[in-house]
Amino acid sequence: METEDWYKLKRYPHIGEPLSNKDYKWIKEYVEDEKCIKEHSFLPLIHKCIISRKYRADTVNLDRNKKGERMRIIKKPKVRHIYYASHLDSIVFSYYNHLLSDKYEALLKVKNFNHSIVAYRKIPIETGSDKNKCNIDFAKSTFEFIKKNENVKLSAIVADVTAFFDNLDHKILKKQWCKVLDKKTLPEHHFNVFKALTKLHYVEGDQLFNSYKGTMLVEKGVPNSSKVKEIKRIGIKSNHYFKEKNAIAYCTKKEFLQNNLNLVISARNKKGIPQGSPISATLANVYMLDFDQEVYNKVEAIGGYYQRYSDDLIIVCEQKHEDEILKFIRDKVKNLAKLEIHPSKTALYRFEKIDGVFKGFEIDEDFKDHNYNKCLEYLGFSFDGQRVLIKNSGFSKFYRSMKRSFKKSTSLAIHSKNPDKSLFKSRLYKRFTHRGANRKLIYHPSKTDPTNYERTKKYYWGNYLSYIYKANESMKSLNDGKDVIKKQSKKFWKQFNNLMKFHESLLPKSK
Repeated sequence: METEDWYKLKRYPHIGEPLSNKDYKWIKEYVEDEKCIKEHSFLPLIHKCIISRKYRADTVNLDRNKKGERMRIIKKPKVRHIYYASHLDSIVFSYYNHLLSDKYEALLKVKNFNHSIVAYRKIPIETGSDKNKCNIDFAKSTFEFIKKNENVKLSAIVADVTAFFDNLDHKILKKQWCKVLDKKTLPEHHFNVFKALTKLHYVEGDQLFNSYKGTMLVEKGVPNSSKVKEIKRIGIKSNHYFKEKNAIAYCTKKEFLQNNLNLVISARNKKGIPQGSPISATLANVYMLDFDQEVYNKVEAIGGYYQRYSDDLIIVCEQKHEDEILKFIRDKVKNLAKLEIHPSKTALYRFEKIDGVFKGFEIDEDFKDHNYNKCLEYLGFSFDGQRVLIKNSGFSKFYRSMKRSFKKSTSLAIHSKNPDKSLFKSRLYKRFTHRGANRKLIYHPSKTDPTNYERTKKYYWGNYLSYIYKANESMKSLNDGKDVIKKQSKKFWKQFNNLMKFHESLLPKSK
């Protein structure tokens, strides 16, 4: 069935059962009816924390491990608060994101800073292309500007807005929302969506799970039927097994209204919107309209370069304007956007010719000390004026993911009912090696003739190596035509085979 892009079905467990394509007709009529949305009662969001551990080389203790590698320390983890909307609410947000995004794009077309705002937008690689740019292209355009001006002493200022989504001022957001719609005040249906996002009500997922004594509604197959499914409530050890057990809901909407209203938390927040809703990303761009205009005008007037990717922004200018731009940015973030840039989230780099070689290096803003061992890092890449590389943290994250998958696969093999206790090798090869790196269109068996396969709109997007190969090709022009980035990934094949050999040794010997 052909559906609009905004009709995006989610499978995560929430309050009420997931929707399907069979619901498309009535949902379309519902979300397009302004009166329905004006009176729509949004269910509370479900809150979840995503914790990312940070590993850094120990610069104090210079001891090395048995492999000769530098010891690493675990720094303070990064905690992201994510809020999930119920399935119908999510589609309402998605539809209004579609409406607002179209208006925002139309407005940006007449703005001089159109090409400086790059996150959460579909920007064609070239005019008429159906392929859009990604962070690789945005980073490349920034590095190309620096390279093109290598005869000038440059400064690059990289800033990260602190807790961006959590600190958006509601008055500014409402004002900018009206500006995008070209209205003096928000229409009632838009205002109801605005209230749902700014007056935050949520439920802790774990508390809701525990209120049903560790049980979930799951979808299970019916014996002797390949199509019929039934919904049962079963016990599940923890939320780590929701996907494995095909959990579809904590409870029905009726059960929630009868039993769980006491779990609803009112955040009483005077600022901020939930990160994770389908409309949050567009609202973040809408919010920054006046800021983007003023910063672009200032930077353009001195012949500089400005780009903002969500809460990350970079400005490149001549070194003589460095202090002026730093002061300007901090003032506009604080007084115009009502946000904050923490000093530790601001990095200053310089690019200049040293002994005839164009080099980039970090500068201590306060003492103006040079750190020639650290170069510009932006959107997952590093650039020292001579070559572009993928940041080491990206490779480390991929390797840790590989180790976790091997560990899980080994555990599943040992405890499986399969007598040979073998690893799922094909899945591991597909996910972590060049064998699964090719991106391709997915074909499904025809419903009328299972022997024939039909094209779908879905793609297999490859794996992390696909991204590495794409970055390598894109950045070749800045790397003197060499496969510098591709060479960074060569160690993965050896690491993969070492892990395979080690984990196969843990499996019981077949008789």
